Amino acid sequence: MSNSRRIDLMNSHEYELVQAAKDGDARAFEELVRRYDRRLLQVAHGIMGNMQDAYDACQEGIIKAYTHLSTFRFESSFGTWLTRIVINQSLNLKKKLRWNSRLSLDHYMSEPDEYQKSDDTDQPDELMLRTELSASIQKSLDRLSDRERAVFVLKHQHGYKLREIAVMLDCAEGTVKNYMFRATQKMRKTLHAHAPAASVSPVGPDLIQKYDQ
Repeated sequence: MSNSRRIDLMNSHEYELVQAAKDGDARAFEELVRRYDRRLLQVAHGIMGNMQDAYDACQEGIIKAYTHLSTFRFESSFGTWLTRIVINQSLNLKKKLRWNSRLSLDHYMSEPDEYQKSDDTDQPDELMLRTELSASIQKSLDRLSDRERAVFVLKHQHGYKLREIAVMLDCAEGTVKNYMFRATQKMRKTLHAHAPAASVSPVGPDLIQKYDQ
């Protein structure tokens, strides 16, 4: 890839930082990470569901990126490349923790009183509804597959286009559309009690088309 094309994917200063980092300049790499650390943590949190696991996934991803800098070929922006690594680390860590997560969810479902100490009668109705909706949204996210959740979070919480998500997940754009379609169906089904009118509306190919904008 020509230098002009490489610089098109990032500003000239970032290009210089990447080159310096690839040459062994640790401070240049640290500056690059600072540019994206907030977004990386947000993306990881969306996939992992809690901040501690998100932090672990981010740290593992950043370490892996540093040790594999030589593999960065300027075929995408550095931010996209780094985000892709953190997403993969998040998905891998999610798989490792899945059994514990299932145990925790089973415990939560069987003994909800342990997690809700406050007296609901003391809370305003509106606050109760928001709390219930938030819990339902989290529960519906937990029921998605790892990649369905990743696609849903990247699209709706971070505003990435499907073609960008396809690059990050290293799969075809059509595959990303299918993940989004299934995730949307599952989310609507789970949230039926809170938004019945929207949940019972038909879900078809037209819904997928709007995500491609």
